[in-house]
Amino acid sequence: MSNKIFQENAKVIYTREIAYNMFETMLYSPKISQHIKAGQFINILPSNNWNNIMRRPMSVASQETNNISIIYKVVGQGTQIMKNWKVNDMINILGPLGNFWEGYENNIPILIGGGVGVAPIINLKNHLDDLNIEHIMIMGAKIRNEHFLNHDPDKGIYLSTDNGSTGISGTVIDVLNTINYNVNNKIFACGPPAMMEAVKAFSIEKEIDCDLAIETIMACGFGICQGCTVEIVNIEKNKNSYRQKYALACIDGPIFKAKDIKTCYL
Repeated sequence: MSNKIFQENAKVIYTREIAYNMFETMLYSPKISQHIKAGQFINILPSNNWNNIMRRPMSVASQETNNISIIYKVVGQGTQIMKNWKVNDMINILGPLGNFWEGYENNIPILIGGGVGVAPIINLKNHLDDLNIEHIMIMGAKIRNEHFLNHDPDKGIYLSTDNGSTGISGTVIDVLNTINYNVNNKIFACGPPAMMEAVKAFSIEKEIDCDLAIETIMACGFGICQGCTVEIVNIEKNKNSYRQKYALACIDGPIFKAKDIKTCYL
C-alpha cells in the first residue's frame, strides 16, 4: 500500500463512451497522478450530494503527468452520476490506495481482463510497453460491442467473446489454451468472479504463478471499516486469529497471489 494517501479535488477533463455501457473519464489529479502505480485504485465521492456511506472504488486505467483515467460500466446510482459528470466538474477522490502489480520483470507476463476489470490490466499493459517488456494480453467479453480493442495476435492482443462475434469464441480460458505458455509465464488478471475463479484454477493446475486483482466494494479504502474481507489459505492450521484467516482487499490487496486466497467470490 502506498505510504502517501491524498484527498484531492480532481477536475473532469472528459468522459467518453468507449464500448457498450463502458465509459472512460480523464481527471486532472496532480497529486495522486504523481504517486499512483499500476494496480492501485482510488475511492470516489460521485457528487457533493452523495448520501451513501460508501464511496466508489475505481482502479486507475492510466496515469501521466497531472492526469489519471478510470474505466467503468454504469451499474448503479454512483456510476450513473459519474457518467454524467461535466467537463470541469470537481470530484473528491482518495488515493493512491492498495498494492500494485509486481513480479513481471523476471517472467513472461500474460495479462487477462474482463468486464470492468480491464482498467488495471490496461494500466499494466501501458507500463510494460514503457519498459519494453514483451507480454500477451487477453480480454474477454460477452459480445463484440463490449470490447474497445481489436483482436490482433500479431501484437499479442487476443479477444474472446462468448458468442464468437469477434476474436476467439469462448472464454479467456479458451484463449489461454490456444497460446504457448509454460511455467516461465506469470498471469496477471482482473475481472468478474467466475472468470477469476477459472483463471485461478487454471494457474494452479498448470503450476503457473498468478496474481489476481480482486473486485469488491472497499468503502473506506484504508482498513477502517473492515468491509472487504478476503478469506485466505491458512497455512499454519494451529493459528486461527482473524488476521490469519482473513485479509482486507483495500490494504492487503486488491492484488493477491491466486494460491493464497480461497475464493474470488466475495
